[in-house]
Amino acid sequence: METNARAAERGFLRRIRRLSRWRVAFLLPSAGLVVAALLHAAQWVTSWISTAVARTHGAADACSDLVDDFGVDPDRIELIDRAPSGFVCQAPTYDGGHAIIEHSGATSALFMVSMALAALSVAVLLGVLIAFMVTRLLGLYRSPLAEPRRDRWPLRLIGIGVFMLPVMMLGQYFQWYSKSDGFEICPESVGGDDVLGFSVTADYLPPALTCSGDSVTGQDFSVTQYGFPFYGFLAGLVLAVVGLGLLTIARMRHPRIEADQ
Repeated sequence: METNARAAERGFLRRIRRLSRWRVAFLLPSAGLVVAALLHAAQWVTSWISTAVARTHGAADACSDLVDDFGVDPDRIELIDRAPSGFVCQAPTYDGGHAIIEHSGATSALFMVSMALAALSVAVLLGVLIAFMVTRLLGLYRSPLAEPRRDRWPLRLIGIGVFMLPVMMLGQYFQWYSKSDGFEICPESVGGDDVLGFSVTADYLPPALTCSGDSVTGQDFSVTQYGFPFYGFLAGLVLAVVGLGLLTIARMRHPRIEADQ
């Protein structure tokens, strides 16, 4: 049994050693993204469990801090599921307003750890991707495909366009990080009602920020913002497509010129 375990371990280490540096560089941040996804899934499960336990105890007991801090009527307390961020206790106050207390529990820690790990993994993956593309484009630039010299301009356009794509995706992450508090994206009210809660998510293909949430009356909303990374991403795509088209035309004309000579 021990011999089989050692043989399996040696076989695994042998496969690891056979991997190229580029494969290892791509695998490490990819593994980080998988772990971040598992932590995010654990956040959802933790949120569901905490909300289910709170509902079992009843809104008055689970949200007793509303009664102690604001003196609201326990019978009018409403427990709202805010998965994956726990739950929210809400109740009207005697002066006509609303008292709200969020119960996130362990979901906050799981969110911070998963986001930090995902951000680090994305940054490393984009850095490796940029280095890989620059290395390949430099090799292509020096290859016979770039002859005659007049055909190098299309390659330059392709290189600039392809280089801009991951850079704009990385810029999208920094934009999300700077605006994750909802400033300049999320509305303060929806249909005249105050916003109860919101979350800001980032899309990378193409880059965009989306703020979604609901108001105190339960009305859902979603707002999408396109910033500089979005337009830079589109510009990179246009440059790459134009360069590819020019390169195709040049390659089609080049055999004809040689035939005429």
